Amino acid sequence: MATVTGAFADEVQSRTTTYLDQVETTTAHLPDALDAYGADPEAFLAAVDRLNTQESECDATLRELTTLLGESLPPNYTDVYLRVDDVIRLYTRVDEIPNHAEQFVRQLSAMGPDLAEETLHALREMGALVVEGTTILTGVIEAYVETLVTGGDPITLADDVDTIVALESACDAHKYDGIGAAFDDSDTADALVVRELLVALDAAMDAIEDTAEHLLAMQSATL
Repeated sequence: MATVTGAFADEVQSRTTTYLDQVETTTAHLPDALDAYGADPEAFLAAVDRLNTQESECDATLRELTTLLGESLPPNYTDVYLRVDDVIRLYTRVDEIPNHAEQFVRQLSAMGPDLAEETLHALREMGALVVEGTTILTGVIEAYVETLVTGGDPITLADDVDTIVALESACDAHKYDGIGAAFDDSDTADALVVRELLVALDAAMDAIEDTAEHLLAMQSATL
């Protein structure tokens, strides 16, 4: 029979995996929405609905996780118990990623601007980078949490964080390309709308980088 600590560790790992999978799935709908935008309105709205639904599922699972860690946490000697506040803050930072993805598609759907091909290309490239960054980040967080609840050897994070930083820089470059195209091809009022959309999508990538750097700082504090 599992000990209290063992049962707790299993539950934290299981719910963490579920949550991170949901975060990945949320951002994975971004390319679907952007590929359909302007070409297939029904497919675009369907992708937006899927993303919104998945983001709501992220919220529900996050509430379960924070309740487990903050209210139902049994006394034990796992690192996740000893660092519960840090872990909750980590999950809260992760939650900014699906939140920003949802905000972006809601704005895109509500505004419905005509987009220059270069701007649409920039948004699609940014969406792909958000998906890639999310996949890397969720993988290292899952591995990191496993070391906390099992007492395993620390994982190496620096290379993955460096990769995420590079992805964020590439995302910035596409953002500015898209903004430049918008101001070249549209009047100022329309270009400002497009700029707002590009900044909204870039916020998801910024959240990925911020979370990765926070995770690196968390691990460094324990070494």
